[in-house]
Amino acid sequence: MVHTSFITVKLSSLSGHPDNERIYSPTDLSDLESSLSTYGQLEPLAVTKDNRIISGHRRYMSMRSLGWEDCDVRIVEPEDEIISLIEHNRHRSKTNTDILNEARFLEKQLRNYVGRGRNTARERVGKKKGERLTMAMELSQRLGIGTTKLKQLLSISNYEPEMISKIDSGEISVSHAYEIVRNKHIKPKNIKTPGGNFKSTFTKMLKQDQPSIDLINETIKTTYPYSLELTGVSYDRRDALIEHLERLKKMDSREILTTEKQSELDNHQPKPKELDNARSLLPSYDELDAFWNEDKFDHLEKLIIITTSPTSYYFSPFRDKKIQFDSRLWNTLRICIHSQVNNSSPGRSLFSFVGFENKKGFRLLGLISLNSDSRQMKVRDEHIGWTSSQNTAKREHLVNLNNCCPTQPFGFNMLGGKFISLVAAKLIPKWEEKYKTKVVGITTTSLFGSQSQYQGMKWWKHLGTSSGQTLISPLVEEWTYWREWLIVNYPKIYEEDTNTSSPKQKMISSVLKILGINQKDYFHNHKRGVFFCPLYSNYREFLTGKIKLGKLEPISHSWFEWWSKKSKSRLTKLTQDKKVKKEVLFVDNINEEDLINWLDSKGI
Repeated sequence: MVHTSFITVKLSSLSGHPDNERIYSPTDLSDLESSLSTYGQLEPLAVTKDNRIISGHRRYMSMRSLGWEDCDVRIVEPEDEIISLIEHNRHRSKTNTDILNEARFLEKQLRNYVGRGRNTARERVGKKKGERLTMAMELSQRLGIGTTKLKQLLSISNYEPEMISKIDSGEISVSHAYEIVRNKHIKPKNIKTPGGNFKSTFTKMLKQDQPSIDLINETIKTTYPYSLELTGVSYDRRDALIEHLERLKKMDSREILTTEKQSELDNHQPKPKELDNARSLLPSYDELDAFWNEDKFDHLEKLIIITTSPTSYYFSPFRDKKIQFDSRLWNTLRICIHSQVNNSSPGRSLFSFVGFENKKGFRLLGLISLNSDSRQMKVRDEHIGWTSSQNTAKREHLVNLNNCCPTQPFGFNMLGGKFISLVAAKLIPKWEEKYKTKVVGITTTSLFGSQSQYQGMKWWKHLGTSSGQTLISPLVEEWTYWREWLIVNYPKIYEEDTNTSSPKQKMISSVLKILGINQKDYFHNHKRGVFFCPLYSNYREFLTGKIKLGKLEPISHSWFEWWSKKSKSRLTKLTQDKKVKKEVLFVDNINEEDLINWLDSKGI
């Protein structure tokens, strides 16, 4: 951090840091005001070049209260304002609430530095290069608090947040509160002392079955609690996963989706230039209105569909430069324009941008991704009438519409989600060219329950709902840790899991089993509607082996006139009710206000 000499400025020219009040609780300033009145200002405020306070908020408020007009400041240029804000308050008298707020803000800022994965320690730069860091260790060191106490406070806050205020008031100690939380919410470790006949029973089994030493070691390593010791995982780390799952377990499907979206935003961390490029592609309300009201051409013929495979480039005369349309841009846009979380799985895939052109160049209407369809999906398989062997032989003739993301306000005002879902059929020739496989239908699922944008469109058949019995998926950072743990310590299990129909679900199941966590406690029943868009009228006959490829009868997808009529009706109604949205939605950092706007744009 660079410092300059002290200067005197007007108090009225300074502003508090917006995150200061979010982190620190208000405090009594009477003693500080008395000190300032007696001794004057002994320490300058630390402020940025644009006069935002980094250190000295309490002094600033006290001086204003005393009616001072000027104060001394020193200019600082922090690499990260939040980290600097917290580190300047290291010796401040803080409540446990303050410490928890500091930990949560600081954790988000430190994620890149601490890192994740096997090569993190080697790739880290700086004086801690080569060290294996954990987030808890780094947070406790920077906050000047013991790692154990910090973990206990976080657990108490997760399960019984009302206890934090009792700790601050002195009604209960941290250790006592944690003991209550642990006994009430966290399953106790159940390590039994072996009985006297264990040795003889085990010896008898070895003599009878004569397993290889590799099998014996593998069995022990995958059996809790020995799995912890043999892979270097503490009971506290296992408990942290249980706490994480318990917290998610209490959420409904919409709350989980919002939490996952915030986690995605926290972990994607695009560069400012990437955000600028992504944001520059979004059309305004007026641009959308001008495009759809121009009757001189066929709108579908004028659509521009760009895929990321191979990487495409688009030259925008207005910006006088080429824009590279690759998977990174696609993912940045998907995260920032839509509440949907990306759940793509290993296998075939195709990522596409859908838009139009005006004087500003390419204007994005939405994003589409197609993936290989699920190996098993009960309502789909029953609809087709598949046997297991027919599923194996013909499943690659179906694709899954994994992401269907309209930009806003196009989605809200003009039924943009329906539009993008129907445009998906235009990508099938690109898929067939890429993978040399005829596609006869597209499946997709709703975000919440059986109600979705796909209903009311004859091109999408509602097949029913998914079984709903799925394991709760940990958020990005938590799951990254356990996925890496599985890869490093159980490569064979990881390889087997990645080759199943739902690889992430299978990996979560394996992790819970190895850690001795009861999977039955962490299933949720968030059912989703399953929809199917047939591309040929006799697709079932083909998928069940009754006819050959040459006998397929294509379905005409002449839907634009229907959508146009529905869209205009929707916009007219919104206009009459004064509910038309004109703001472009681009969320690159969720705060409470952004979150409300985000959910509102989705009708949540």
